[in-house]
Amino acid sequence: MIFRNKTGLGEACVVSSAVLFGLMPLLVKIVVAHGGNAYMAALGRFFFGSLILFAFICGRQGSCPKIAREQLWEILPLSVYYALTPVLLFLSYDYMDSGLATTLHFTFPAMVIALSAILFHIFPDRRQMVCAILCIAGVSQLSGGGPAEMKGIVFAVLSGAAYALYIIYLGRSPLQSQSALTVVFWMSLLSSAEIAAAAAVTGNLVFIPDITALLGMLALAFFATALALVLFQKGLFYCGAVRASLLCTFEPLTSLFIGCLVFQEILTAQNLIGILCVLGAGVLLVLPASLFTSVKRQWGQTGHYKN
Repeated sequence: MIFRNKTGLGEACVVSSAVLFGLMPLLVKIVVAHGGNAYMAALGRFFFGSLILFAFICGRQGSCPKIAREQLWEILPLSVYYALTPVLLFLSYDYMDSGLATTLHFTFPAMVIALSAILFHIFPDRRQMVCAILCIAGVSQLSGGGPAEMKGIVFAVLSGAAYALYIIYLGRSPLQSQSALTVVFWMSLLSSAEIAAAAAVTGNLVFIPDITALLGMLALAFFATALALVLFQKGLFYCGAVRASLLCTFEPLTSLFIGCLVFQEILTAQNLIGILCVLGAGVLLVLPASLFTSVKRQWGQTGHYKN
């Protein structure tokens, strides 16, 4: 087997989902450039994603994705947090550089640690604290720069807070016994309804006849919803909320590499520092605790490593 335990499998699932989530800025820009807006991009992502999941579940199981009323009430508050996350993040792109917006959004690992301590008195260990510091330092180096308006900063930070709450409550919910596909289907369906209602109230519910924008929405639905959400949820259940949130920092790396490959953007020294910080945090997080115990035992009283 490639993975020795469920924790390793969970880490691989979360990293894979983060890479898929990293496609979102590119796809959202395509939707907006062809007549859409932040609300419609998020709506298309969740609505078409729920349709893809419905077809897949029915074809695989031979029945509709049913869920108990009690479980639906568990999903409902989670869907609010998850619906808010992309809408707020996509709105921030209108007011500030997308790299800086993503950087601000990726303060959510630190928010997970802080909110877990405040809400549930779950305090991080030293290694998690070091990883959180490395993650924050790394994503801060991946910012594209440019002027940032306060409104955009507020949207980006709030998107991170909404996502942190989603991660925390999903990790503590009894939904772990339910099929991940079924939970993601209902999560996406409820989120799309909530976003549609918010778009209608704010006057942002528009018809998009452009085929390119529709294809962008379908790509968002498949890669950043149907596939990425299932991988992330499975990974979260296997490796825990704090570990999952820190491994999600592979998302800005994906966005950075897409920028270099697609738009021929230059990889600066600042970008390289950010990459090293983020990858260093990921490696430090997944290393087995027994390795640190072994090193500690071989460390002398004088602070010198014994050969």
